[in-house]
Amino acid sequence: MKRVVLLTGHFPFQKRRPSMLWVSHHLRAEGWRMTHVTVGYSWLSKVFGDVRLTALDSPPHYGIHHHDPQFTSIYSLPPIHPVKTRSAPLNRLLEPAFKLFTNHWSRLLRVPLSRADLVICESGPPVLLGPLLAEQAPQAARIYRVSDDIRLLNAPDILLRSERDHRPFTRISTASPHIAARFADHANVTIDPIGIPHQDIRVSTDDPYPRPRPGPIAVCAGTTLLDIPALIRLADLRPNWQIHVLGRLRQTPPARRNIAWHGEQDFNTTLAHIAHADIGLAPYRDEPGVEYQSTNSNRILLYRHHGLPTLGPDRLCHPTLPSIIGYNSPNALERCETWRRAPEVVPDWKELAQRLAQNGVTEPPEATSTPPDKATKPRVNTVPAFACKA
Repeated sequence: MKRVVLLTGHFPFQKRRPSMLWVSHHLRAEGWRMTHVTVGYSWLSKVFGDVRLTALDSPPHYGIHHHDPQFTSIYSLPPIHPVKTRSAPLNRLLEPAFKLFTNHWSRLLRVPLSRADLVICESGPPVLLGPLLAEQAPQAARIYRVSDDIRLLNAPDILLRSERDHRPFTRISTASPHIAARFADHANVTIDPIGIPHQDIRVSTDDPYPRPRPGPIAVCAGTTLLDIPALIRLADLRPNWQIHVLGRLRQTPPARRNIAWHGEQDFNTTLAHIAHADIGLAPYRDEPGVEYQSTNSNRILLYRHHGLPTLGPDRLCHPTLPSIIGYNSPNALERCETWRRAPEVVPDWKELAQRLAQNGVTEPPEATSTPPDKATKPRVNTVPAFACKA
């Protein structure tokens, strides 16, 4: 039986289902023996009340749990995990202590890594374990799956340095040409698109919105890099729009009569809100580098599948994605209100799982993965971002 070790910041059982949970599901369906390792927490998380833990329905399974013959999960708390404070001197003082984090996981991962055929390390705190993975799993294909640009997520400097020193990984995989270009000096970079769960979204969902509708329904199905001021401006500009925000927040949001803050929701609830909405919102913070979300955002793919217009910062716009409308596009809000649904074909998560599994198990890997010489050359946007067309 083929064995895979997945290192991610997510839990195997949680309300929101990010990409690696779908990948895990499909790899197991294909016969892989999965060890899911949740990395990025420590006793600091318990002491200071990590907000990520509050989004779970119940406390996570601590230790090693064998859920079935094909599925094991590991969740453990080292004394400290990579954190970033507001004090640069304190951050430098903390770095030597992160060795406790690496040593803790070294003991726990020795056995599963020694047996692994494939190791998938998702961006975030797991990247700090790169050298450990190379040492304990030299026989395995070791993929660094870059789901997010951690530079935009206020990552500690030690994680940024670990990401730049990507020699422990045999392959860099991402959905974003923008991110792929940052790893042009790696010998094996592949662009592997994310997907949607085709089987799950075939199930009809009940309309979660109240009737009658006073105006268009706009849904923001996620809160990663959320630009709350942009949402407030939109709500004030369009008081007849009913805006629904789904996702975990770090602070109490400002009150607006036409914004409903729903908090973290499970996938089916999120899907219902998208399927019955009129407009998809992607109010990411308008910062250099956020362009990667145009290809890496789960919510944008679901908006596209359902044929919704996606309203967000101009940086997301690209000629190949005509349904994304920048805030400053001509008549942007009017175009969203008069948009005619045009559902797009979007890959299934199974395809990403198959791409990630092609590392000596299925040959040649280029059959469904982008060759490195092409993956590291993002398409050049030949028109201004504000010129996205409907």
